Amino acid sequence: MHPISRRSVLRGAAAAAGALALPVTGGAAAADPPHRWVGAGPFTHVHDPSLPGRRRYLNDHTLLKAGGRWHLFGIVGDSARPGESPDSAAEIAFAHASAPDPYGPWTAHADALTVDRSYFGEEHLWAPHVVEAGGTFRMFYAAGGRDGAAVNMATSTDLFTWTRVPTGPLFRGLAARDPMVLRIADEWVMYYTELSAPHGRHIVAVRRSTDLVHWSEPETAFTDPSSDATLSVTESPCVVERDGWYHLFIGPRGGYEGTDVFASRDPFRFGQGGYAGHVPGHAVEVVSDGQEWYASAAGWFRQGLYVAPLRWRDEAPPPWQSTDNPVAGLDVDGRLTVFALDAGDRSMLRRVQLDPDSDTWSQWESFGGPAGAVPTLGRDVDGRLEVFSLAPGGVNLHHRAQRPDGGWYDWEEFGGPAGAAPAVARGGDGRLEVFAPAPGGARLARRRQRTPGSPAWDPWDGGFGGPVGAPPAVAANADGRLEVFALAPGGSAIHHRWQEAPGGAWAAQWRTFGTAACGVPRAARDGTGRLTVAAVAPCGLATFHRRQTAASGGWGDWQYLFGWSAAAPALAPGADGRLEAFALSPAGARLSHRWYADTGGTWAAEEDFGEPGVPLAATPTAVADATGRIHVLAVTADGRIRTRVQDRPSGGWGPWNAFGERLVAPLPAGSPLY
Repeated sequence: MHPISRRSVLRGAAAAAGALALPVTGGAAAADPPHRWVGAGPFTHVHDPSLPGRRRYLNDHTLLKAGGRWHLFGIVGDSARPGESPDSAAEIAFAHASAPDPYGPWTAHADALTVDRSYFGEEHLWAPHVVEAGGTFRMFYAAGGRDGAAVNMATSTDLFTWTRVPTGPLFRGLAARDPMVLRIADEWVMYYTELSAPHGRHIVAVRRSTDLVHWSEPETAFTDPSSDATLSVTESPCVVERDGWYHLFIGPRGGYEGTDVFASRDPFRFGQGGYAGHVPGHAVEVVSDGQEWYASAAGWFRQGLYVAPLRWRDEAPPPWQSTDNPVAGLDVDGRLTVFALDAGDRSMLRRVQLDPDSDTWSQWESFGGPAGAVPTLGRDVDGRLEVFSLAPGGVNLHHRAQRPDGGWYDWEEFGGPAGAAPAVARGGDGRLEVFAPAPGGARLARRRQRTPGSPAWDPWDGGFGGPVGAPPAVAANADGRLEVFALAPGGSAIHHRWQEAPGGAWAAQWRTFGTAACGVPRAARDGTGRLTVAAVAPCGLATFHRRQTAASGGWGDWQYLFGWSAAAPALAPGADGRLEAFALSPAGARLSHRWYADTGGTWAAEEDFGEPGVPLAATPTAVADATGRIHVLAVTADGRIRTRVQDRPSGGWGPWNAFGERLVAPLPAGSPLY
């Protein structure tokens, strides 16, 4: 569960003050650690706890198998309006359902437990976890009130009737919640989310017991690197053992619907260096039926329970998905060109705007592939597009360039680290530069053209930066100097590094650009020549932005831009140079839109920009065509592209329309992907 009170955590830091270097690793990538890498296949919606006339969600939950059936217990509450979060203090009941298989069909039962305010100050019910010992089922859950956070226990012999232990809470803590209990050797071990001290760091605490009633004093199993205690990112801890390795699943990380995995030989000590993968779900629980492994997820912005196959692999970690899906840019003839991945075989698709004035388009055509992510684009000084693609499984990078006559050269190997399709920008000297993370973000590498528009490229600089917690963003200043923005591992900070002259050397050190954040930042330049960077606060609670005080100059403070966001918003300058921004809520139910009301950077009030009842899979792409009109291209949850276009440059907007009938892969922006 999330704390009720929150505040902004994206506080800016001046580039020359309080500087922190982003560690650099050069040379060849380090050998993969011996643990297995973890990810998940597609999530399937398997259970809706809603009642007639009452839309409800599940949040933190537990799954266990007993008597040949799977049982689900979880927080249940009334859903809020699209894009808004409910009040966690109003979560006062645990839903109960059962099924023959994790995928269902699920049968709903009466709520298992409701709040009892006469029971030692209990005011809410959060995060149940159930284990069986000696023929008795024990439910551990978080409750609290005037006397502070507490972990309570109730017991049952049939999983339907539950009785609280008469002695009251097992223990209290600063923010003790989300308990999970595991049998390790000859003792029971409880993991739960906690603070290291009042206003301290977020941790996963651990206690031990021999009888499930009396628990030891807490130890610290994991400490988040962020120093800010306002937004918890060590929630819903779940630990499972496989092949002598313990795997800790915690979140929300990389957004509200994100869970990171950390591996360790020691079940009582996990660290950032044991990063072992990512699962794109909230409050993830991991279970096995003895043959298959499953990940379940829920959350405020969904209706019920989702289940996915949990995947273990020995090779490199899953690569990150590209920031844009689809990706689009103007080609050598000034025609808007869109690239996406086919939903079936992940082959690359291309579609071209034939006439900007009438907005007529070609049919989708094959462009290569399959690919491991939506490609990224660069545009040469003569207008030719260059496409950079990630090979399936993140084996390496591929590259394809447009010919001056509008055709295309063949695909070529581009080598390099293959953690994501690279970020691309053109500097003031006319050369394209690409920046790509290694698998797992172990390092950040850079490569550039030898001369403007040249097919020849310099070798990779493998020691440009790193480690990183997401692919970088790169943008050109008004004077042509490139600037790179990168998330630190675990989202503990944003760092940046810039060229000291167009096409020249880079600043010797990375500098701190902002404190805790999540996901890939975004950067764009407006008509005044100033850059704006947008980033999402931990948990996805809100998006903040920071704008240069002058073109190619220093930076103003971080300021609020949007509420709950699945990823950093798409940013695009209109024909008059004013920025437009588009942000998607977690689960994609609401698409919000803001724009500069004036050239001074004052933002107009937020408006709902999406289609009612049409959830989106990812933050949309926003790009201007040759007439100056912005096109917004959005992929729906079922893989259809919808588009909305300005009716005139810098003007109003037409309705949403279908963008061809081809189904494309509905990939979430920026998240690690199997």
